[in-house]
Amino acid sequence: MQTSHTSKLISYLKGLGLTQEEAEVFIYLNAHGKSTVLAISRGLGTGRTKLYPLLEALANKQLVEVHERHYGTSYDPVPLEALDFLVTDLESKAETMRKTLPAVSNILESMRAHSPTGTKTVEYRGIDGLKQMNFNLITKAEKEYRVFELNPLDAHSVMPRYFVEKLRQQQVDRKVTGMDITNTKDWSMKSDIPGLNDYSRARYIDPAIFKIKFETYAYNNCVALLSYERNDIFGIEIYNQNLADQQKQLFDLLWGMAEEITLAANP
Repeated sequence: MQTSHTSKLISYLKGLGLTQEEAEVFIYLNAHGKSTVLAISRGLGTGRTKLYPLLEALANKQLVEVHERHYGTSYDPVPLEALDFLVTDLESKAETMRKTLPAVSNILESMRAHSPTGTKTVEYRGIDGLKQMNFNLITKAEKEYRVFELNPLDAHSVMPRYFVEKLRQQQVDRKVTGMDITNTKDWSMKSDIPGLNDYSRARYIDPAIFKIKFETYAYNNCVALLSYERNDIFGIEIYNQNLADQQKQLFDLLWGMAEEITLAANP
């Protein structure tokens, strides 16, 4: 049975790229010192044939030294400073990955742009699903998005405030303008994000003219429908350029008929 310390060690070593089994062998060698495959097999209750590739992998990672003798082979853990080399290597790889991320993103976006234009639908369930849909809206919308809104995002008790504020910070950072049409005359938005109102616009439309019964987003080539009812939380994204364009036309038509809402200044 693993102790809490062993579990923490295994979790850390896995973060350095070791497998569960490699980590267990490495920990055993550090606890017992130079050992033969037979000793390790008995100590861990693992078949010897399974141990050979694990020890070879540890040797390749320079975490184990192999000692060949006429009476057999033994394995010895290297000084613990070797772990520092692994951490440094991961840091170097992470820095390289970060630097190449923009180029990779551009390539993937180009591939998407040239992919088939057929309609795609994605369904979501539960709070995590709604969080994902709102994340998609804020991080994918180009320049602006349109919302037929039932309530401001912060008014939905199912959405954690820290998550809502994090999304709003993303909106400001990306300089994306949100346009909301609502049936609530005293509509307001509570937020601590500086500059949010510079990228937020809202208008009131009389429900006698157009009653909003379902929250709807429109951005890029996507139309998203969301339900925040606690006993029926779900959403769907429909990716179709013609549908998105039509939804935006309807929104803009009603926007022109709606009454501007003056947003209070951010604190």
